Amino acid sequence: MRIVTYNIHFAVGRDGFANLDRITEAVDGADVIALQEVERFWPRSGMIDQPLGLGKRLPDYWWVYGPNLDLHSQAAFPGEAAGQRRQFGNMVLSRTPILASENVPLPRLADGARSMRRGALEAIIETPSGGVRVVSTHLCYLSAPTRVAQVRRIFDRQAQVAGEGGAWNGTHPPGTDWFLGDEPAMPDQAIVAGDFNFGPNRPEYAATVGNGQSPFVDAWPIVAGLRGGSTKDGERIDQVWMTPNLVPRLRDAWVDETATGSDHHPLWFDIDL
Repeated sequence: MRIVTYNIHFAVGRDGFANLDRITEAVDGADVIALQEVERFWPRSGMIDQPLGLGKRLPDYWWVYGPNLDLHSQAAFPGEAAGQRRQFGNMVLSRTPILASENVPLPRLADGARSMRRGALEAIIETPSGGVRVVSTHLCYLSAPTRVAQVRRIFDRQAQVAGEGGAWNGTHPPGTDWFLGDEPAMPDQAIVAGDFNFGPNRPEYAATVGNGQSPFVDAWPIVAGLRGGSTKDGERIDQVWMTPNLVPRLRDAWVDETATGSDHHPLWFDIDL
């Protein structure tokens, strides 16, 4: 299967114009797509519903959207209705069914840096070899201590889901109308993809996934080796981490530096799932 993660910068490209077509052209062909900076009804991106627009442009995919910033509109801009929700968050699309999803809020520290609410959108995706939990996330831009706290929350979540089980846990009382009969189990395979706002040379990396004690492995060095791979401004701040049980299935990784629909480049991985 082919996985891509892409911070789409609300579809505003290097030319300063918003264009969802360039985003879909850049990611079409992947089996699983993790997107960040996807928004609804913001003036800078043309007051459109971007998740809906992406879903319509990629009709062969199931998709879920997790807004982390959700604000009341005062109808201050042309075409903006009073009471409309302005939203900003992450998205996951998949060619195979998304069996369940959950949007997990990440912590913010009161360290004086300007910071919005961030989250980790989890999608349990059906694959030929069983379910996999795919997480699309976008960490804080301005505060390194907040980024470390957010990564540790993602790590804690990996241990938490193992004990919680799937979307349901426990047994249903006889005759309940809540029982659906198709509740997905929580897989032990997980992939975390997104914009971490730090590269492998930053202290946050050494303090988290690079310390040898993480429940996740940075997938890039395993298959890309010494190949270059800048996703923004000469750094690989967009990354894909996975549980060790998926590492033997990795086949390849690359950055598409030809994509111009965002201020980031898409990061691609091939993995047997």
